[in-house]
Amino acid sequence: MSQHEVIKRWVSGQGVPFWSVNLIFWTLFGASVFLVRWMLHGDVMLALGFMVVSEGAAFGISLLLRPIFRKLPFELNTALLIAVVSLGSSLLLAGISHTFSMITGWQNPYFSPLTNFLARVLFMWIVFLGWSFAYFWLKTASALRSETQFAEEAVQEAHRMELQMLRAQLDPHFLFNSLNGIVAEIRPHPETATEMVRELSDYLRYSLDHRNRVLSPLSSELDAMKAYLQIEKSRFGERLTVIFDVSDAARWHEVPSFLLQPLIENAIKHGLQNSSGPMTLHLSASVSADLLDIEITNTGNLPNRSAKHTGLGLDTLRRRLDLHYPKRHVF
Repeated sequence: MSQHEVIKRWVSGQGVPFWSVNLIFWTLFGASVFLVRWMLHGDVMLALGFMVVSEGAAFGISLLLRPIFRKLPFELNTALLIAVVSLGSSLLLAGISHTFSMITGWQNPYFSPLTNFLARVLFMWIVFLGWSFAYFWLKTASALRSETQFAEEAVQEAHRMELQMLRAQLDPHFLFNSLNGIVAEIRPHPETATEMVRELSDYLRYSLDHRNRVLSPLSSELDAMKAYLQIEKSRFGERLTVIFDVSDAARWHEVPSFLLQPLIENAIKHGLQNSSGPMTLHLSASVSADLLDIEITNTGNLPNRSAKHTGLGLDTLRRRLDLHYPKRHVF
């Protein structure tokens, strides 16, 4: 378990880590004051007994403070309460230590009993203040991390829902265009229309299979586009030629699902509408310096116009790229 996990579980009250960290703290503290007492008084057994009684009591007091502090927010009133509770804890602990000294007759040769008592109160007050503020600092840091994580998860969920909504907009848009194309072929070319229905069925089956996938390998996208292009080939015949030039490295890169469809649809629609002869659609994809470069071109003619609205397909594509690759893409 990492240090971050230990601290997080400690301040969130999930059991063992609090006991472990708290025990380690008071054990190290007790060992330090034990060495000081041993060096000052030269009696190892009494120094050990004093550590067990005094630091054992401090450990017990810290366990009583924890359920109180867990319910309190850290604010000005809480800070004052911490100071008062820490002072009370130090007085209690000093009283226990003083009683042990009186029973064993082990007195500090450098101070009077009263001075020794007051010095112990002041020293332990500082220790309990440090322990208490450290607890609240870790508790606040953990709460902040939790809120930050929750906010990030909320943003990711919002993006995921928006992406699904954008995908849902594309599907009926594509279906509407495809059905219009099929209707146009039913009377003059019924066999072609029938073949287009079959290809549309294959494409829609693929779309249903991938409806919950946000990202897909480019190779899967190309397979979907091949099914779609068969629909267009059935419709336009020799007027449409398609060339794919995709490197092996590019095939395994993941891209937003159905990213290519609006680009290819626009390339065919506008390319053939504005060209009387055959048209070649060329799709290339390559990888350079871990960047995926996809280019779709055609040999058609696009008339000069300054229309501000580019249509649902391209608007949706821009938004999807912004969500998937914020400030990390060029379109």
